[in-house]
Amino acid sequence: MASNQSPNSFQPFTISERIQQLNEIDKKIAEIMTHTSTALTALTPSPSTPLSTQQQTFKSSMDAFITTLHTIDVHMKRQIFGLEEAGIIDLSNDRADAADQRQKKKAATLSPTAVGTVGNLDVGWLNSRRNRVERDMEAELWRTGREVLEGGKGEGTGAVKGEPMEE
Repeated sequence: MASNQSPNSFQPFTISERIQQLNEIDKKIAEIMTHTSTALTALTPSPSTPLSTQQQTFKSSMDAFITTLHTIDVHMKRQIFGLEEAGIIDLSNDRADAADQRQKKKAATLSPTAVGTVGNLDVGWLNSRRNRVERDMEAELWRTGREVLEGGKGEGTGAVKGEPMEE
């Protein structure tokens, strides 16, 4: 090989690459607005457009909205982790570290305290270091959003609380 670096060596992104990635995220946010506009337009009653076409337009624009939103979420998390790796931001909680030092100085007891600690273990601190709670909450939100969107199929009567849709 002409290079001294192995093909698996870590190469951090350059400033211009980071700016390009942020620009792509910005474009995706604009796409979300377009998908939202298309979905809302499809919900507006139109005598010239068949109901099935409106439903299909709404479904496809909401699918695109959710896909784009998920893409933005993933890319933003990558940017945040990249900033932390570069030492630009610090996501650690210094107050939790200081509290942890005070806990180590105290004698360890196995009875739980009012602040959520057992001995030298702070349950809240342990949970905050795990990504699982965040992932579970995010998955629940995505599932709820999908259920809301899929549950909007209805019978096609257009009635809300017994009132017919205006034509």
